[in-house]
Amino acid sequence: MPLKRRDCAFGIHFDFHAMPEDTVPEIWKPQYYAKMLDAVKPDFVQCDTKGHEGLSSYPTAVGTQANIKIDILAMMREETAKRDIALYGHHSGIYDRKAVADHPDWAVVDADGSVSCDYISVFSPFADELLLPQLRELAGIYKLDGAWIDGECWATQVDYSKHAVNAYKKEFGKEPPGPEDDDFETYREFCRSGFKKYVKYYIDTIKKEFPGFEITSNWIFSAMMPESMDFEVDFLSGDYDPVNSVESARFQGRVLEARNITWDLMAWGQNAIPFSWLTENRHTKELIQYQQESSVIVAMGGAFEFFNIHYASGGAIQEWAIPVWAKTAEFCRERSACFGAKIREEFGILLPLDRNDKNNAFLYTDAPGKKRCEMWVSAMQDCQYSTKVVFEDDLIKGKTENYHIIAVPGAETLSADAVAGLENFVKNGGVVIVDTPAIRHFYSDAPAAEKRQIFVDADGALASAESFYCNFLPAGATPGGEVRFDNIYDVAALPAFFTRKQGKGIWCFLDIDLGDFYTINRSNTLRVFIKKMISNLGYTPAVSVSGSRFADLTVTEKAEQLIVNVINMAGEHNVPTCRSYNEIPMLGKLTITLDPSLGIKEVTPVTCVEYSVSTADGIVNAITLKSLHIHAAFICR
Repeated sequence: MPLKRRDCAFGIHFDFHAMPEDTVPEIWKPQYYAKMLDAVKPDFVQCDTKGHEGLSSYPTAVGTQANIKIDILAMMREETAKRDIALYGHHSGIYDRKAVADHPDWAVVDADGSVSCDYISVFSPFADELLLPQLRELAGIYKLDGAWIDGECWATQVDYSKHAVNAYKKEFGKEPPGPEDDDFETYREFCRSGFKKYVKYYIDTIKKEFPGFEITSNWIFSAMMPESMDFEVDFLSGDYDPVNSVESARFQGRVLEARNITWDLMAWGQNAIPFSWLTENRHTKELIQYQQESSVIVAMGGAFEFFNIHYASGGAIQEWAIPVWAKTAEFCRERSACFGAKIREEFGILLPLDRNDKNNAFLYTDAPGKKRCEMWVSAMQDCQYSTKVVFEDDLIKGKTENYHIIAVPGAETLSADAVAGLENFVKNGGVVIVDTPAIRHFYSDAPAAEKRQIFVDADGALASAESFYCNFLPAGATPGGEVRFDNIYDVAALPAFFTRKQGKGIWCFLDIDLGDFYTINRSNTLRVFIKKMISNLGYTPAVSVSGSRFADLTVTEKAEQLIVNVINMAGEHNVPTCRSYNEIPMLGKLTITLDPSLGIKEVTPVTCVEYSVSTADGIVNAITLKSLHIHAAFICR
């Protein structure tokens, strides 16, 4: 029997978004597909069933088939079934150009009356009349194991179609507000709620008919949707940025991991410039890029899949790429002991429930809370702290008792209940760091931060950036750190942050906008400042790594065991002009320090590495790696 998604650690994804002008030739070569499956041995495959253009790549009876003469999907199902490999459909949801063209009344309508050519209203009959009938084809006729619905939350817009307006009037008994009205945000929330109801409806409906059919909506409940998970999906998944992919995966994975359900992330197998599904300017990634990206995901306990576009269209397999895919799969399988682990609750970073600007028609893109959280994850991981994402809902429900420290990025909004949750956390002995833009949620009299050239002092070295400074030191607070407005040292310094105690814990409020500053100036000087500040707050991580700043640390727990992951973050993954690279500099000797309170008595490497341990009174207090190429993990008992 094929594995259920919860047991799948590695997959491969194929799609090609058939276009109207394409004439897809009969180039299917099942022998290459069989060769790929035998060599790669994926736990699951995701194949194209319908792209954003709205043309199905199989003979559909209810939609519109692309100009494909053969039934590729049937061949894929036959070959995967022979090998007990799960098969999922890549199926575009509300991003469907053909459905909009055929049913203009299904389209999203902007506030100014403009009718979309791309996006479908979630309030329309689309789910009943097209999406669900096609899912029934996939589940019932082709016996697929599930579907990955693309073009969903990130394609959701403010909608004034007749379907949306009528739904609002039925619920509230009045016309919906417009962008110029004070209560416009309530309508935006109504549209967001409509999207969630739409997803829940089609999932519940198809699973009632086909209980074993596993399904998700791409990027649902991700960093784009930081609200509570108020209905079930079988798994979470998303395709992260093909540019600076390693850091994108490091952040996006932390959000999905914090949801406590099965999850995976999908790498683009090509660096695409610009980042768009329509981009033809693509460059295939090298093996070492797959390995570095997968390491970040595997270290967080997630499953890794990668997307390979059918360059030749029509579902043809590139035979020349099979060895690279096989080696990528082998790399992931060697680390299967990490799969399903959860990041240790110790250093939390809040993902604020911010909403994007009301002038943005798209409802789940470009929210400042996501950007701010990502800035902080990058900064803290670069400082070699193992971090875990915390949601506002976690604060409200008091799910923070295991954390030692929580950072609050520059949240534009923060609910009163979330603030109360942070206050309780501090009273009980926790440490909270609040970035400058979020100070106003705790001090109503805090002045607005001003943008100017500032210099942050870190043990005699200065980090400079044109960023924001809030000149604020409330009564009773203790100043800390130093900020200057020049680099001459002839003017008295101003505080970089201030602290105050409450109950058993401590607050730290930043006068500099740390998230913005680190985005501009990713310097060692600023990292020294961050680590010194956090140390002075009394926080010492239970696990730390030293020897190279490129050694990224992720500490997880599984079956009452600690798993310590170190990942080599060196290389050119964050160089915008670098399309591919085949070399990552080896890191020299690294030391992983373990707090004796962890009580570690035995260390087992997940893969073959040269290492040694040091002990005191039978307790392991350090692991020393001779070198690190890409990823090493140790199970600590």
